[in-house]
Amino acid sequence: MKAAQLSEYGPAENFQIVDLPKPSPRAGEVLIEVAFAGLRWGDIMGRKGIPVRTQTGAFVPGMEAVGVVAELGEGVSHLTVGDRVVAQPQGGAYAAFLRAPVAAVGRVPDHVPLETMLVTRVNLPTAYMLVYEWAKVQEGETVLVHAAAGGVGMLVVQILKRKFQNVTVIGLAGSDEKVAQVLANGADHAINYKTHDYVAEVGKIAGVKPAGFAPGAPPAGVHVALNGVGGATLKTDRRVIRRLGRWVLYGTPGGTEAVNPFEYSYDSIAILPFSIIPYAGSPEMARAQAYVKDWLKTEPLTAPVIHPIEDIAKVQAAMERGETSGKVVFRL
Repeated sequence: MKAAQLSEYGPAENFQIVDLPKPSPRAGEVLIEVAFAGLRWGDIMGRKGIPVRTQTGAFVPGMEAVGVVAELGEGVSHLTVGDRVVAQPQGGAYAAFLRAPVAAVGRVPDHVPLETMLVTRVNLPTAYMLVYEWAKVQEGETVLVHAAAGGVGMLVVQILKRKFQNVTVIGLAGSDEKVAQVLANGADHAINYKTHDYVAEVGKIAGVKPAGFAPGAPPAGVHVALNGVGGATLKTDRRVIRRLGRWVLYGTPGGTEAVNPFEYSYDSIAILPFSIIPYAGSPEMARAQAYVKDWLKTEPLTAPVIHPIEDIAKVQAAMERGETSGKVVFRL
């Protein structure tokens, strides 16, 4: 079977397209004939061995796949051969056949294209959590969305503009093409942060915060900043978030910087690091899954950007450079 294999941890150039033996399912597993495999930032981290290196020798990564059930392992009774399914394994998705435990496998609704399911499977629960459970966005607020053209960012924008009546969305993106995509997705404003000072531009929209401690100054800045990029923005975001605002940190593809919480104390800005991982099995996750189920039934769905698996090294490197937009998937 065809697979994208890593020879070792490190740069994207370590990927090789190889022919491997087709696996067989064990008890409690299914064998999936993979049609598409998803790409997310966790794949970039895993390729580099972050946070831990669990593999020795060459291995096939990939944590999102959709396809059809090809074989059933012993004891599997609630799925049948030919079922359309989505899986979230710990690895192995970048291959023509994936052996996955049934706990990591779910059915794809009949009306949802297989590749489109990967847009929502991981990114939509994350977007839901960011908006509703963690940032707790309220009507009348202004929200700044970093990486608004990315897989999570585009869904955050959709939620804020489709499900709220009076929320102003400011999206940041790294090219004029992405800015156009963010506006087409429903954002009220979009800023190319590579060609404009986003702090100054946000100030024009949401009001400029006074420098230093200024009691009695009128409110200015955004109520919420959703930051999934890190890097230099960890130093500049404080200048656009209003007093009593919320600063949600959920990704660092731009790198990490030391954050001094006392710099924010006079504005009483809540600093809220976020990951969806601790929510597994929680009531919040149950609400997120119900939200996704309803979204799939009632909302227009966004198609992913599809690349052949042979381009995986090039595409992963492009994601690292911030050059991809939307949800990226690979055709097997």
